[in-house]
Amino acid sequence: MAGEISIKGKKAPKGEKMTKGTGWRLAATTGRKRVFVATLLHTINMGSKRIAIFSVPK
Repeated sequence: MAGEISIKGKKAPKGEKMTKGTGWRLAATTGRKRVFVATLLHTINMGSKRIAIFSVPK
């Protein structure tokens, strides 16, 4: 999964620290080129997976 995600054109390293707050851009990886402004609210670690909860304005 981390190999499919890029940050400013570079591959995202595994275990990248995700800081809470504004300044995030959620981009669609397939289909139309869409980018959403988002705020990271919380992260939850479940075993080897990390779940991130983002808030996106309507």
